[in-house]
Amino acid sequence: MTFADLRDTDDLSIVDRPRRRRIAMFPYLMLAPAFLLIAAVSFLPIGYAVVQSFFRSSNLNLGRFIEWQNYSDFFLTRNGLGTVANSLVFVAGTIAIAVPLGFALALALNKPMPLRGLIRTLLILPWLVSNLVGALLWGWLGNPQYGLAPYLLEQIGVGFPNIITDPGAAMTSVIVASAWAATPLVMVFVLAALQTVPTDLIEAARIDGASSWQRFWSITLPLVRNTTMVALILTSLHAFKSVEIVLVMTGGGPNGATETMALKVFKEAFTLLRLGVGSAGAVAIFLINVMFTMAFVRVLRTEHGA
Repeated sequence: MTFADLRDTDDLSIVDRPRRRRIAMFPYLMLAPAFLLIAAVSFLPIGYAVVQSFFRSSNLNLGRFIEWQNYSDFFLTRNGLGTVANSLVFVAGTIAIAVPLGFALALALNKPMPLRGLIRTLLILPWLVSNLVGALLWGWLGNPQYGLAPYLLEQIGVGFPNIITDPGAAMTSVIVASAWAATPLVMVFVLAALQTVPTDLIEAARIDGASSWQRFWSITLPLVRNTTMVALILTSLHAFKSVEIVLVMTGGGPNGATETMALKVFKEAFTLLRLGVGSAGAVAIFLINVMFTMAFVRVLRTEHGA
């Protein structure tokens, strides 16, 4: 008799009730260490950050209770509200580039072509490279003094904006770097979904006279929409908490033009050592991410009529 038979059987002459309970609890006992580890490294720090955000903290020690003062300090001082706007622009820009580009690459790589495996591997590399290395690469590429891009454009008489002093150029540069790192994730998700689309369904539509665009719009897109939405959610979450790219490339400048909420949290907590204020910002980012995720999930459920 297998484990499943013992678990599902109703014959108490074979297995008594206490043993049936122990058998039913066995999978949960096996999962308990993993759940405890997740709680130790994720849920407990989140809970402590929530508590710490209401206290005037010194290092990891809680000071006096100050209610909402840390939240007020985070949002109403040192370009606090500006960081919210910068974060929204940064996330929206990353999504606007990474999702369409990743989708287009997935469509291209889903078709037979020479060296397709090698091309897939090369396009995934930006996802494997750490954000720190990617930020250093893009910062060097666009540096106005010794960067490769300004030098090459200068040779053909085209000016390159200064990403150190020009706010618009600085924000554009960090968005491009973020999208470069996020595009492979979207590509992998969409490519996996495209390979589950039934080929006989596409062929039947082609035989019925449907154009390539009609086949894509009526068959392919609906079947990969959910996966694309999941990739969009993950991209937005990744962009909202991204620190390394902005910190390395612009440091939040010029004049706070690229300082995001995540970077402000980093500065408050680890540069100014105001852990309570940093915790308040981190909790705010967590809540914003939760709201974004709930909104995306609601869209998915609405599309399915739930």
